[in-house]
Amino acid sequence: MSYSWAMRDEDSGLKMLPIFPLNAVLMPHQLMPLHIFENRYRRLMADLLALPEPEQRFGILSITKGSETNEDLPAIAEIGTVAVLRKTNTNADGTFDIMVMGGERFDVKSISISKAPYLIAEVKERKESPIDFDQATITLAQEKCADFMMMMDADNDNAANDLPNEPSALSFLIAGLLPLTAFEQQDLLNIDDANVRLKAVMKIINRETILMQEIPSVPAPFLTRVIISPN
Repeated sequence: MSYSWAMRDEDSGLKMLPIFPLNAVLMPHQLMPLHIFENRYRRLMADLLALPEPEQRFGILSITKGSETNEDLPAIAEIGTVAVLRKTNTNADGTFDIMVMGGERFDVKSISISKAPYLIAEVKERKESPIDFDQATITLAQEKCADFMMMMDADNDNAANDLPNEPSALSFLIAGLLPLTAFEQQDLLNIDDANVRLKAVMKIINRETILMQEIPSVPAPFLTRVIISPN
């Protein structure tokens, strides 16, 4: 039996979404690979694949306390990101290797343990605050990010070519590139003003650049884990 979470209250903007707690934060516009091995999330993948492609999405919420493999419900963040299924590979052992892209952010209104073995939440899209278009801040952020990416991967001179010019997408992409803890990433995800988020990630880039200059031999493998998607 497959499940559909297309139920939506048009007046309130609330909808139902299956939830995948994770010890990581998915940013909007970020591509993230995931290996699915737990039985309950194998079931989630099977249910998703039985749905029309536009409905193949779930919510990722970062774990604030506990474990993603613990049988007990871990403490999870109240703001998450929709994960849009982009690629799926079903392995011979029943596990899945998938690629998801971060969609819109959402606020969790309630969580229930349903007939499905995984969590399902009632969520509402979290909107960005209206901002004035600050081209100077955007240009500076693009330049700092490009320099930082080149510093991390000197052999890839095309690494920064796809950085977007739209402040919200740019700020989230940079946030996804930085070597941060899940708690730091969550703090950035929670910010509703793209200009404020851009300034925050630029401060972090400055911090990391200074650290790299002082300890140039320390590797940073995070660029191999995060993929830029301008879509």
